[in-house]
Amino acid sequence: MKIVKAFRHIEWWEYKLPPLLGIAYATLLFNNQNIFTQGLYILLALISLIAGAVYVSIINDIADIKDDAAAGKQNRMEKLPFFVKLLLPGICLITGLLFIIFLYWPDYLSCLFYSIPWIAFSMYSFKPIRLKNRGILGVLADASGAHIFTSLLMVSYMCFRTNQQVNTAWICLIGIWAACYGMRGILWHQFHDRENDIRAHIETFATKRNPQKFNNIEFIILSVEVSALLCILFLLNNFLVYAGFVLYLLVVFVRYRKLHRMPVIIIAPERPHQILLQDFAQVFFPVSILMYAAFTQPDGWIVLLIHLLLFPFRTLQVIKDLKNGLLGH
Repeated sequence: MKIVKAFRHIEWWEYKLPPLLGIAYATLLFNNQNIFTQGLYILLALISLIAGAVYVSIINDIADIKDDAAAGKQNRMEKLPFFVKLLLPGICLITGLLFIIFLYWPDYLSCLFYSIPWIAFSMYSFKPIRLKNRGILGVLADASGAHIFTSLLMVSYMCFRTNQQVNTAWICLIGIWAACYGMRGILWHQFHDRENDIRAHIETFATKRNPQKFNNIEFIILSVEVSALLCILFLLNNFLVYAGFVLYLLVVFVRYRKLHRMPVIIIAPERPHQILLQDFAQVFFPVSILMYAAFTQPDGWIVLLIHLLLFPFRTLQVIKDLKNGLLGH
């Protein structure tokens, strides 16, 4: 049980994986491909990403044992035997190598995109490099590992499996969207942990910045992200995805006016809040694409059902918020 908790799956399962699957679905739709036909390869790609996510969770905790102790935080890896701390990341690395050999090879681009996150997070966590403590480099390393290159992987691999050329505009826009979304995610985390990191004398990008003077930067990041996202939606030109975006905006409005959750970009106040575009990437984007597939592609409803069964909680939370906001608690 302690080993399972060390994987920290609650922190990434419904937050990091659905946006990546959404990009895979969108890439297939953009190339006029059947999503169900590629379901096995989507599932295998998902499992390969899970192996990487488990690796990241383990090495982050291993590398943070001393810092967490200094900050008075519990660390999931601290009480595990030393050989287990070596064995777990080793198994993950071997698993990742097997995915490169048997799943992604000979697609060189996908092999590259799959390898970079493992390298980026290793450099982010371990000394003497430990990019986590090197300001903007740490932010870029985390965003690269968690979102940028994993998103590019979904594009390149789906194109490889369907014998499609990678569309330059499409993959560039996906990369920009993922970069901004990923930077906002890690910056939110760093600013959220800012006081703990200061007490533990941990230097991150956030500990060296005054949150009150970060408004202009976070607005620029969001502006670039929204611009890239709107271009992606324009290229998809799908009425259900448009409807999903409009419905998401309605959810934001209902949460703000009825549930009193302040929309935020990165810096979050103490009162209830919602991070802009988070639920669109995690829920509305992948689900709206799969709903379109359910209506227009053979067996598309099967992928939609499996997706909802795998990632139910964020979708249920959105439904609950709409119900509470429109009908009352």
